[in-house]
Amino acid sequence: MSSTVGVGIEVNAIGFDPAGALFTWNATYGKFLSWGPVNYTVKDLGNPATNHGEKLFWSFTEKPASTLEPVIITVTATDPATGQVLGNSTVTLGWDGDFAVVVKNPL
Repeated sequence: MSSTVGVGIEVNAIGFDPAGALFTWNATYGKFLSWGPVNYTVKDLGNPATNHGEKLFWSFTEKPASTLEPVIITVTATDPATGQVLGNSTVTLGWDGDFAVVVKNPL
């Protein structure tokens, strides 16, 4: 049994204050989960997911139809008051077998 709920993802924002931003996460496969203090209960955030920059996890429950297609995760930070895009980033996860992934290009 795994000791984590998925691949951990944290915000590394440059050029704006992440505390005042709304983050929208999208993945081409899988879903996002939260897990952490206070009670360490896993919460399914779905796909897409939104948060305020807290650490989240990407995971999946079923073997993908094809491991030839990587998983592309994108995040966009917006100012919740104006809707202005403050920043965005993408990371690619490549499949390592049927049930594991490796980070291909952390940005």
